[in-house]
Amino acid sequence: MMKAPQTGEMQFLYNSDVVNEEFNEYKFYYFLQKDMLYPLQGTIKQFKKHEFLINEKDSINEIYFIQSGYVMAMKRSSQVIDFYTKSDILGFDGLLLSELAEHSFEVISDEVTIMKYKKIDIIEKILNLQEGYFYHYVHMQNQVKRLLEKEELLRLPSEKRIGFALLQIIKRYGEGNRRSGIVPFPKHINKGILAKYTNLNPNTVTNVLQKFQEESIIQTIQRTMHINLTKLQSKLA
Repeated sequence: MMKAPQTGEMQFLYNSDVVNEEFNEYKFYYFLQKDMLYPLQGTIKQFKKHEFLINEKDSINEIYFIQSGYVMAMKRSSQVIDFYTKSDILGFDGLLLSELAEHSFEVISDEVTIMKYKKIDIIEKILNLQEGYFYHYVHMQNQVKRLLEKEELLRLPSEKRIGFALLQIIKRYGEGNRRSGIVPFPKHINKGILAKYTNLNPNTVTNVLQKFQEESIIQTIQRTMHINLTKLQSKLA
């Protein structure tokens, strides 16, 4: 008599949408903070602009939960792979203790605050939980999705590539009221960084941004670049 309800509960628990909601990065951090039975000792640390949290090919011995600020992931100091901010996790991609970092992670805001844990403690915590692996699974699913979006972005022609990059960055990291339709672009991501992120010549980026300004897609308000989302989305449609 109990089999049907149990099966239903299992189907609910392992539904992909439920897993993504219940085991996301934010809830993983919340769980680590609230677990009183087997608490982990985390350490808060601050980094200044241009400091590196992790260097490419370094052994990853700690996992970082970003509390505030912006970090960029780089490859060979010339390619910007992605950006990370509050609630993102760094160093959690692999569960092997001997794993080496594929990217460098540099602070691009004035300051970044993180909570760090020893990687071995995180691994033990995951392995000792009945559904602990789902935290890593959801994290990796998100990373793969971001990677595929980036690969798709780099296949676009220059103007569309920059336009979609602006849209992508604002959706993930933009602050302010989006209902107004005009949103400030993160000031820590400048033209040089945008050029490395889109794999384009800085002059090309400058020319496209000037064109967007002429089309009123970009506005400068109090020395900060703002994006008119309605006009940008219309242009990219």
